[in-house]
Amino acid sequence: MEKTIFKNKIFEYSLIGYLILLSSWNLYALGTGNLFAIITCGIQGLLLILILTENKYAKNGIKIGAIILIFGHGLSLIGKSIKIFLGDEIVTSELLQKTMFLTIAILIYVFNEKYTELVKTEK
Repeated sequence: MEKTIFKNKIFEYSLIGYLILLSSWNLYALGTGNLFAIITCGIQGLLLILILTENKYAKNGIKIGAIILIFGHGLSLIGKSIKIFLGDEIVTSELLQKTMFLTIAILIYVFNEKYTELVKTEK
């Protein structure tokens, strides 16, 4: 049997906290009428369950989740940059938010590769 272990507990707890914050944010969005938030809450909940149960698929789940976040926030940042280049007004808080989320997603991907590993265990 295999399980995922985290070699760095700070990364593990930070990732769990980040997923809980994102889930809370999406639950709030769901309460305001954004039905798309159901999908993101489901994915974040699944990732939390995989991490907390040390499932062997947790490492791959985190990697896939980080890649989705990188593409989503990266495309959003590129789109906003193009709008600014074409003459839209510059809203620095939006650019900062998009850049911050992209940076966090990249850090999650890098730290996941560095600080998580699959370990064989005996039953």
